[in-house]
Amino acid sequence: MVVPFYSSLLSIVSPSTISMISIQRLRFLSSPSFLSRFTPNSLPFTSSFSSSPNAQIEHTTSTTATPSLTQEEITQINLLIPRLCSSNHLKEAANLISTAFLTNPSLESLSISIFIHRLSLEHDLTQSMYFLNSLKYTPKTQSFLLPICKMLVSLYFKEREAKKALKIFHWVSRPDFPCVVDYGLCAVFVNGFCKNDMVVEGLKVLRVMVFGNLKVGGEVRMWVYRSLLREARIKEAQELNEALKCVENGDKGNDEVVDLLDSIISNWIE
Repeated sequence: MVVPFYSSLLSIVSPSTISMISIQRLRFLSSPSFLSRFTPNSLPFTSSFSSSPNAQIEHTTSTTATPSLTQEEITQINLLIPRLCSSNHLKEAANLISTAFLTNPSLESLSISIFIHRLSLEHDLTQSMYFLNSLKYTPKTQSFLLPICKMLVSLYFKEREAKKALKIFHWVSRPDFPCVVDYGLCAVFVNGFCKNDMVVEGLKVLRVMVFGNLKVGGEVRMWVYRSLLREARIKEAQELNEALKCVENGDKGNDEVVDLLDSIISNWIE
């Protein structure tokens, strides 16, 4: 038996919010065509999930084929997301987007940028981590984690909130993070930390890249090189730059660069 989607939606949208949202849109989202796309296990509206921003969500066990949203459904969801954001109902917006992600839509088809920008304006990471953890602990939505993190971290750096970006870096570096951190996200971290005079943190991200056998492009290499020069660490800058060039040319192994980075980071901290 499928859980009524309208009831699920009411559980995440408070009465004060409903008064701001078109009843017609809510009725559409509770229609049989939209409702039939979800099973009880796939709805991330459980009490354990809503009780804590960092609550672990039970893994989806459904083996049914992944459904898809119609263009009309996507339009209705996109009309709802900005209203939830403007009325400061970010948890409700997170739940709605997490549910939409179960259908594996393209990021471009949903009003994600509006929601992510609104998250970046929060004074702490509570709402951001609520959303990220909802994706992390639901296997069907884990494919969205890296692009969402990249969007959020980019905004944090843009708004001079580098410490929040650092917390996200620590979060994605945990052993239980379900995705392999890619070059794109690492490049955002390195660039952001270097520009915000957090060179040691940039070096730590670079170490993750080298240790994970990610190719360090010339752009990333120059960001680190120039940052070390600004810190008057001329010798370290030259040694690391040459070592990265050697790896790129195949003349040196990654292990040697990891050892060099460990030495630079250790000496810097001491």
